[in-house]
Amino acid sequence: MTNNFYHETIMHLHVGYAYHRIVCDTQGVPVDYEFIEVNRAFEIATGLKRETLVGKKITEILPDIRNSEYDWISFYGEIALCNGTGEIEQYSQSLNRWYRVQVYSPEVNYFITLFHDITREKQDLAEKNLLLTTLHDIVFEISTDYYFTNIIVHDESTLFMPKNNIIGSHISDIFPENISDEMLSVFKKAYKTGKKQNFEYKSPLLSDERWFLAEIFYLKAENSSKFVVSIQDITQRKTIENSLFIEKERFRTTLLSIGDGVISTDSRGYITLINKVAEKLTGWCQQEAFGLPLDQVLHLVDEYTKESCENPASRVLETGEIIELNNHTLLLSKDGQEIPIEDSAAPIKDQDGHITGVVIVFRDFTDKKEKQAEIEYLSFHDHLTGLYNRRFFDEELRRLNTPRNLPLSLLIFDVNGLKLTNDAFGHLAGDRLLKKVAQIMQEKSRSDDIIARVGGDEFVILLPQTDIKQAKELAKRINAALSQEHLEAGHVSISSGWAVKTRADEEIDEVFKSAENKMYQYKISERSSTRNEAIQFIMKTLYEKLPREQAHSERVSKISGLIGARLGMSNEEINELKTAGTLHDIGKIAIGNEILDKADELTNFEWLEIRRHPEISYSILSSLNDYAPLANIILFHHERYDGEGYPKGLLGDQIPLAARIIAIADAYDAMTYGRPYKEPLTVEVAIQEMTNGKNTQFDPEITDVFLQILSENNNQL
Repeated sequence: MTNNFYHETIMHLHVGYAYHRIVCDTQGVPVDYEFIEVNRAFEIATGLKRETLVGKKITEILPDIRNSEYDWISFYGEIALCNGTGEIEQYSQSLNRWYRVQVYSPEVNYFITLFHDITREKQDLAEKNLLLTTLHDIVFEISTDYYFTNIIVHDESTLFMPKNNIIGSHISDIFPENISDEMLSVFKKAYKTGKKQNFEYKSPLLSDERWFLAEIFYLKAENSSKFVVSIQDITQRKTIENSLFIEKERFRTTLLSIGDGVISTDSRGYITLINKVAEKLTGWCQQEAFGLPLDQVLHLVDEYTKESCENPASRVLETGEIIELNNHTLLLSKDGQEIPIEDSAAPIKDQDGHITGVVIVFRDFTDKKEKQAEIEYLSFHDHLTGLYNRRFFDEELRRLNTPRNLPLSLLIFDVNGLKLTNDAFGHLAGDRLLKKVAQIMQEKSRSDDIIARVGGDEFVILLPQTDIKQAKELAKRINAALSQEHLEAGHVSISSGWAVKTRADEEIDEVFKSAENKMYQYKISERSSTRNEAIQFIMKTLYEKLPREQAHSERVSKISGLIGARLGMSNEEINELKTAGTLHDIGKIAIGNEILDKADELTNFEWLEIRRHPEISYSILSSLNDYAPLANIILFHHERYDGEGYPKGLLGDQIPLAARIIAIADAYDAMTYGRPYKEPLTVEVAIQEMTNGKNTQFDPEITDVFLQILSENNNQL
């Protein structure tokens, strides 16, 4: 390869390139540096022209550089004098831009800089966060005392430990001391300066060779200040960086290490060099491609017509001008892959200006196209179900609201029991319910029907050129199909409403409201039976999950009823009390069996999980008219008479009477029948425990009533 070839290649790279000589004072201290050569990309990145740079010193071009916050001259000087390498990201006050700069010294007193303008990157943080799940990045939310509070991640397998193990942990619990200490200092700097801070680190797992970039932001708010940390996998970048500085050959190292594909030809258009990136994209290695015509290796076709595109080398050889490849150009690789590419071809000229070859610089922008497509998809689709979202539906409704689409029918559906499913079985179960509804709607609808999820549990189907009879038939098919589906909360049930626009002068908003009103009327009429069925199904599921729970609930109900009768309660109050006794542990449906069936002593965390069940019970029951009066009773059945109970720490008569009764019945049954982690007590020991618990755990008067009933029944209840 001639030096001229390398020179021409560098000149047409799309990475800013500059070659410099360091200038020192009489003491050998760097005080300036001189420009020897720059390429076009450097001019674009800096806004400075080659003719004003070459042969000039930086202080002549940018006199204020000595006063800038960052000492560029010293940084470059140290590398040039030590024949070293380096990399920085810095803001140039003189040029009002951010740069990522890679520096390499090919020989003492000389250095090369590769400039990447990252100003836009720095400014586009909001856009970047929007694309996190698409880009497979990770975002941590961290409290001001350095505990993980939330994780946003598309694929949890990219985390080095389970998500649930990270949330609630301190930074120092997750990372080794050498990493966490340095990381905490960066957090403190972000807090102090209010500016984004970067921190690169290697995975703390010994077998994991990945590198990550943490971009740390401090978000100050009146009530909830926090750190937001965006994590990017920079392993590939690290690999490229390391390989970049292994080689000592100035031009060849630069050429082979950039991220663009590079192919050069001779004056006939035959390949003389192909770099690693081009090998990967084309499927041809250097040995195979050498000496072949360019169009045999770089086979380009139009994205839409699939017709072959003009060989870029031929046109450059004819015109002697730099050309850019046509838009929508695909590269057909050796193994048949179609890869979108973009970029340019330029002539290589000798000292006399004669064209000796062509260099083609190109890049794969598949990711860019895919991201654009994904952004467009996400902007119009619901991320959970894959259906269209409210934004798309509103636009389609306006677009289709024309006379030629009449009759224009609307179906509106509301998923019954979503909140109940979420409360009882968790949000993943609620998500499965919504996905199943979406799936059935898609299966039963026509391919061109517009199906959208327009709210948490609300779906709409837009049916152009469809009369109301056809719309009702579709609603019936969907309801019938869903009634055959069983998920965690039992039968899948939806409420539906419909309306049709038949005249051009009708307001589409009124048609929508009419359909919505019908849906709500149907939902109200079905609500009671649907929710009662759901409660019974939850209890059935609980008893299947914990067979001992059914007998326990029945005994608590029976004992509670006996106490209530002895206290002079009315029949209605006793029935309510017994029902509350039956349902008092319904919230355990949301607690894992690994905790409920654990034979060993429970950990503090497991106790906290167990203690959630009254609040879960309350959440399940409080929204149901038939069960709402029981919700407060069950919520407080683990309160203690001395105020040391949970969840509210109520004291004495602050605790509802029925809850105090159930507390005694529940405790006695637990004592005498035991728990997986605790052997049962004898009746005599249990009576002593109940007696000892008066005025502390139990209401003393109700305890005496219970012990009297127990004695009258020969200690057999």
